[in-house]
Amino acid sequence: MNTKIVEKIQKLLALSESSNENEAQLSLLKAQELLAKHKLSLKEVKEFRAYNSAIKEKISSVSFTKAKWKAELARLISDNFGCYYYFRTKRTHTITFFGREEDVIVCNIILEYAIDCINSRVKQLRYQYSKEGYSTKGLENDYALGFIYGLTQKFEKQKKAHEEWGMVLVKDSEVVEAHNNIKFTKSINTKIQFKGYIEAYNKGQEDGKDFSISDKIAEEQTEEQLFLI
Repeated sequence: MNTKIVEKIQKLLALSESSNENEAQLSLLKAQELLAKHKLSLKEVKEFRAYNSAIKEKISSVSFTKAKWKAELARLISDNFGCYYYFRTKRTHTITFFGREEDVIVCNIILEYAIDCINSRVKQLRYQYSKEGYSTKGLENDYALGFIYGLTQKFEKQKKAHEEWGMVLVKDSEVVEAHNNIKFTKSINTKIQFKGYIEAYNKGQEDGKDFSISDKIAEEQTEEQLFLI
């Protein structure tokens, strides 16, 4: 298999998620053209990437004790990028991703970026609510829940638009086997409850749907030298 051709297809597939609609369409068409020309399938592109990258864990800079929504956000991201997540616990629970090297890097980038976006919006909302004399206890929780639901909808919409990508997003068998061999000593309760801030929840859902993932990954790609499918 021609390595340069496969890597070019990977780059085009990454660009096909660009926020620039024209660029996205052109990139996807070019990727499909190369797949047909070289008689390659998306599965082969995925397998090539998988067999040429190590299985690793990456400990993020994100930890929590009470903000359990961070765990739910990590779950959503890991499920959509072929990884697992778990916690390294010592006083706080630090989110850790496990999977193919380039996938865990991507998960980490998206998690940290999403949390930055959530924190920035919550800061604005807290100022607005406080100014109007309302309590802000639980506001972060409800906005984050809305954001996560909105991001879930965004992922589902992308999957429906590109049904052939389903095989690319699933965890490969080696990652599953390696994860099954990890011995976990205890589980963490990450159940979340809605606190009643419906307006904040709705705003979070709106922002989650509009969350731009590909633009942030593009910023990090040169430094990390990774290719996202």
